[in-house]
Amino acid sequence: MPAHLPAERILLDTDVLVVGGGPAGASVGYWLAQAGHHVTVVEKRPVPRHKACGDALTPRALRELALLDVDPLALGGHRLNGVRMVHGAREATVPWPEHADIPSHAVALRRDVLDTELRRHATEAGAQVLMGHEATGPIVERGFVRGAGMAADSELAAGLPRVESVRSRFLVVADGANSSFGRALGTTRHRNWPYGIATRTYFDSPRSSESWIESILGIPDAAGNPIAGYGWVIPLGDGTLNVGVAVLSTYRDVRGVNALKLLEKFTHRIAERWEIDPSAKLKAPTRFRIPLGGSVGPKMGPTFLVAGDAAGLANPFNGDGVDAALMSGRLAAEVLDEALTTGNSTTLQRYPTVLNDAVGQFHKVGRLSARFLGRPMVLRPALRLGLHSDRAMGAILRIAANELRDQRPGGAERTYAIANTISKFAPNW
Repeated sequence: MPAHLPAERILLDTDVLVVGGGPAGASVGYWLAQAGHHVTVVEKRPVPRHKACGDALTPRALRELALLDVDPLALGGHRLNGVRMVHGAREATVPWPEHADIPSHAVALRRDVLDTELRRHATEAGAQVLMGHEATGPIVERGFVRGAGMAADSELAAGLPRVESVRSRFLVVADGANSSFGRALGTTRHRNWPYGIATRTYFDSPRSSESWIESILGIPDAAGNPIAGYGWVIPLGDGTLNVGVAVLSTYRDVRGVNALKLLEKFTHRIAERWEIDPSAKLKAPTRFRIPLGGSVGPKMGPTFLVAGDAAGLANPFNGDGVDAALMSGRLAAEVLDEALTTGNSTTLQRYPTVLNDAVGQFHKVGRLSARFLGRPMVLRPALRLGLHSDRAMGAILRIAANELRDQRPGGAERTYAIANTISKFAPNW
């Protein structure tokens, strides 16, 4: 904010108001400011706070960050060379796939560090970023959203301006998976589409410098049945591990799964291997729900767009949402740039189409797979078949990470092609 603004409550006008200052919102802010538009990003937290997340930036996320000129390794991130997949006594260490335009590594970086850097980039590009301001509800005129009322957090430093409202030509909803602002505009999750239930915590470990994510598949529920989901251990390179579990809502007995108890059992299971003390959690476990595979809609209105987790864009195979948040923010900015430049608001109608072109079919295949893998009678043989060789595990990683190759197609590409064909004749699950 300019230094000369008074400390009393003020009103702002802007071309685009972005509700939420995470990866999706900061991406929108950066790209619109780069294009020369006046954009205001509001984030309800007054200071950076760590978010419930696995802290792993996939190769696709790194590609999006490179477009923003953000290098997570330069921010203290820890390089991850691939995934060690474990099921029972079987394990294989699988490098990230080689791809023509996607990095062949990932990076572990805590979300508070990432989000702070993304907001800094947006600010340096010319966006106005207001921390500690929560959009309480839309300003609607003649049926069109024209901004939002604001509530300033009491933790804001004395003398900083408290913005009472922000009026705008257009608005982007990017306030995360629980998107209260999106719900105020009528967004809802498709109830029969999958979502993920996850919980995670942190531990000290002398193995924090390892360069491989560990993904444990088919972890058992209380009855010993394999769960449609996985447990993860992500070394952060700073002496700590991010440890968590995730369960698909399509799992047949999901109502009987207590995610916190599942995490407790999982941490005891990996304790010796990773040299952790299960009773010495560094943070209280955080439980969160993740809408997957484009499951929230509508993704646009006459004067607003919805991006990131607020649009349910997380990967339906692994629950990762950062790369989709960055990508959808970039696409939303492209559409809004055209609308602002031409003065034609109907351009916003292109947004669902460009999103669908980018990830729509991948999401449908993922939703279909989640529905089948939620059944133990399907999951057991799928695990045995899929994890019988290093090559098969590599194919699984390539599909789950959405890194299929146009050149040199292999088993992953052939398997995905079959699933893709089936999905075209399946209901829109």
